[in-house]
Amino acid sequence: METLVISQQEIEKTLTLNDYIDIIEKIHICHANREVYEPDLLHADVEEGEFHLKTGGLLYSGKRYYGVKLNGGFQKNKAQYDLPNILGIIYICNAANGYPLAIMDSVTISRLRTGAATAVAAKYLAPKTQIHLGVFGYGAQAEIQAKALSQVCHIGEIRISGRNPEKAKAFVQKLQSEFSIPVFYDSIENTARRSNVLVTTTPSRHYYIQKEWITPGTFIAAIGADSPGKQELEPELVASSVVVADIKKQVCRVGESQHALQRHLMSDEDIYAELGEIITARKSCPAHNRTVIYDSTGTALQDIGIGIEVYERLKQSDCHKIRLFNQ
Repeated sequence: METLVISQQEIEKTLTLNDYIDIIEKIHICHANREVYEPDLLHADVEEGEFHLKTGGLLYSGKRYYGVKLNGGFQKNKAQYDLPNILGIIYICNAANGYPLAIMDSVTISRLRTGAATAVAAKYLAPKTQIHLGVFGYGAQAEIQAKALSQVCHIGEIRISGRNPEKAKAFVQKLQSEFSIPVFYDSIENTARRSNVLVTTTPSRHYYIQKEWITPGTFIAAIGADSPGKQELEPELVASSVVVADIKKQVCRVGESQHALQRHLMSDEDIYAELGEIITARKSCPAHNRTVIYDSTGTALQDIGIGIEVYERLKQSDCHKIRLFNQ
């Protein structure tokens, strides 16, 4: 048996964004059906950044897999080292015997699966009318979110906002070249008030979206809060909304919900559902006049599910293969 070492370039050539969306939906169905090995995470802060280690496994297409993703998040990387701000690897093994099947770059998978998960959530939870999309942030994830949502929603316009207006305006110009719909720069408050779908994609550690700005019926994908202390939404907004988690126990620890829980504005029992429960209709979609927050912390199940698909498609290819054990 051999282990595949799969590069970022090979991953990029193997799956489309629509492939990601389809796979992520199947993964959350597996989670709802308990066809998984329970996911978990470990977080560690270091001097200039943080590390996330996420684990979990899937019973997928009749086979058993287990895996780990280790990502480092270093917000100064691009400026200081001309490296991505997020770096890492995904390791996948055969859960029947522990044999390492693949080691692969995690950057592309992390970025695209996050956007794909929002698209899946929006497919079920976003308003069924024309979408006025507001995006907070102007990095790679903000771009992927807009592209992924365009696959499942009828977007009429996009508003971009962020704490650095010059970067936000440059991002607007980039999106204007990629979308055939109006793309504007606007203030944080105006973007929040004038959008019925909001995506927050910043590393903020203090909320900047206030409850009073949000119109009931808005769908909010809270992406940025994925570790202790990160925060983008006012806790009162979270507590008064219908919260749908990717993984309930994770959002309580590191998601946007952590702050409302810490302030005793809600309990973990107030989290309405996990995404898989919505997809499988174990829980009904919330009423159209309720604000819905998709609390997205990212799960190893998503990374490993995508990684499995990449591995299965490439295992007969010319990928670099190594033999780790004498047999």
